[in-house]
Amino acid sequence: MPRDPGGYRFIASVAAAVFAVAASLEISGLALLPLHQPLIPKRVCRIAHPAVARMMPAHFFWLSRAFQPGDARLVDVVAAGDVMMGSRDQGLNPLVRDGADISTLLGSALVGIFRRADVAFVNLEGPLYDGEESSSKDCSHCYAFRSPTAYAKLLAQLGVRAVSLANNHSGDYGETGRASTMAALRASHIGFFGLDRDDARTAEIPLANGGSAAILSFAPNSGTLDINDLDAEARIVTALKRTHTVVIVSFHGGGEGENYEHVTAGHAFFDGEDRGDVMAFAHNAVDAGADVVIGQGPHVPRALELYRGHLIAYSLGNFWTYGAIDTSAQRGAGPVIEAWLAPDGTVAGFAIHSTEQRDTGLPALDPSDDASRRILALTRDDFPATAAVLAPAEHGGDRTALVD
Repeated sequence: MPRDPGGYRFIASVAAAVFAVAASLEISGLALLPLHQPLIPKRVCRIAHPAVARMMPAHFFWLSRAFQPGDARLVDVVAAGDVMMGSRDQGLNPLVRDGADISTLLGSALVGIFRRADVAFVNLEGPLYDGEESSSKDCSHCYAFRSPTAYAKLLAQLGVRAVSLANNHSGDYGETGRASTMAALRASHIGFFGLDRDDARTAEIPLANGGSAAILSFAPNSGTLDINDLDAEARIVTALKRTHTVVIVSFHGGGEGENYEHVTAGHAFFDGEDRGDVMAFAHNAVDAGADVVIGQGPHVPRALELYRGHLIAYSLGNFWTYGAIDTSAQRGAGPVIEAWLAPDGTVAGFAIHSTEQRDTGLPALDPSDDASRRILALTRDDFPATAAVLAPAEHGGDRTALVD
């Protein structure tokens, strides 16, 4: 008997409506369906239902033959780029105030990506500091940031579980600013990592499967774990892998701006500073036991690489950077990476959620998918072998097949 396409469209429409209502209730705290669990039910057939497939972002990639999307054994890691929601000296966004609702500011769909993750983290570009002292930073042509400590509450609302402090702005107000930052994050139950000190070197996040994830980050800046000390990197990563289910390595490195959007071998020097050999650093991390490597720093998106089955994102650009940080052209494209890690640490699949910073100075999901398109184009240029693997693994938002 011939199939009735109208009937399938009706069923898909009803299913999509149910998921939309469930998502709204989930954000409000009333869960009709367990959307905080993986996107697709644990037991799925080889071809997912069209209504479920349309829940996936415009670009997602499934690489595993052993696991299907939604398998409870997968660990969902979400990472975004630089965050500096406003600085008292360069201007605060009037929309971002104490008591603001994050879903109203950014939209429930974007917030939902962070909240459903097992681990969600960003790079916090500058201290959370309410003090009046002058910056300890010695420069004549640079910025010193100090965001209100209340901003930590918004990060917690978003679903951020930890932040990297390994960057060139976390020390803008010296030890006082760093102490204030860590206190504000602790008060909001957000971990922090990346400083070369025992209380801030790594963050640990418990996982639903009973294990734990460790996150650490490196940069070329004073007081941070050194991106140029590959031996120390390997020792720390190897030790963490012995005691943790997942080890996530982040870094703040490479030159800044449009002239540095391509990943090249060798050390990158910018503004008189050795900002690391990011390819050697990332490969060294994976060789030592890291499960996924996420880069920040260039303020523009950069390519992805699959290395020994592990995902490396070389830069996620600017996610939420109000005022002093340029967000024009590609600097305003903010890819959010969502990676599903298999028990052996390899990437089973991943998605690129494109965001952009609009006139409001707030990040929002970008229907034009610019950030994703930029990353994929750069990947084709810089890592053609990776691009060849991704091409048959890619699924578009309008496609229905989730075949591994």
